[in-house]
Amino acid sequence: MKNVCLLVAYLMFQCIFPQHYSNKTVEVDAPGWKRVARLDGAYGRGYNEVVLMTQGGASQPWVAKISWFKGWSSYGGLNLISLSNGGYWSEARISSDGVTAHLEVNFTAAIPQLMVFLDQSAWTGGAILDGILPNGGDAVIETAKFGRINYGENDLYLAYNGKVGIGTTSPDAKLTVKGRIHTEEVKVDLAVPAPDYVFKEGYDLKSLEEVQNHIKKHGHLPNIPSAKELKANGIELGEMNMKLLEKIEELTLYVIELENRNREYEGKFEKLESILKTKL
Repeated sequence: MKNVCLLVAYLMFQCIFPQHYSNKTVEVDAPGWKRVARLDGAYGRGYNEVVLMTQGGASQPWVAKISWFKGWSSYGGLNLISLSNGGYWSEARISSDGVTAHLEVNFTAAIPQLMVFLDQSAWTGGAILDGILPNGGDAVIETAKFGRINYGENDLYLAYNGKVGIGTTSPDAKLTVKGRIHTEEVKVDLAVPAPDYVFKEGYDLKSLEEVQNHIKKHGHLPNIPSAKELKANGIELGEMNMKLLEKIEELTLYVIELENRNREYEGKFEKLESILKTKL
């Protein structure tokens, strides 16, 4: 009786949460957006995953994994993983004609034999398309660019060259963030010298009149980029902090100079005051 109950429970689970695994060999006849699989019906939900794999190659097959979540009537969380350095695909997307949704891939070359594996856990089924994959082109629901990894429709992107982009698929540094960064501390290794040279003998400290003339002519402080340059090139944090520190140290020298002059004037004033008192 116990075994019968367990069997009934298992069958009910499979009916409610069916799992579907399949694979086919298809053909990509030319570069461009191609439909790879028909997705769930309008009210299905679950986790879906498609793997693409070429048939061998000079050294290894090219492999890519595409996964996403299907809600009751929406798609999201399009994630891409490529196990190869580059390959035959550049982007993936989910499209819909208003009735049927498809997984589409932007292929960069023809592939005579492409293995497609489908692992789908959903309430209603999808299927890998047969034969020569048809062209895509329906309204785009979600899209993401292939890299080493790409999570959440381009939210976190690791390029093939090792650069990481957050909110961008075009990182131009080891880490590129499009948006705000909230952190407790930032440590910057200096690529430029600290401006202690300002306090060394022989430093060319411009007079305040020279600084004033430079501001009138150029609209910014000497050795500081203009607003136009900053807008075009951004700010190198370490370099700019050193430039600002240079100005602070120069201001310190100006203040010391003014203080010395004030003391000199005070001494002269006291002498004049003393002379006036003796004559009165």
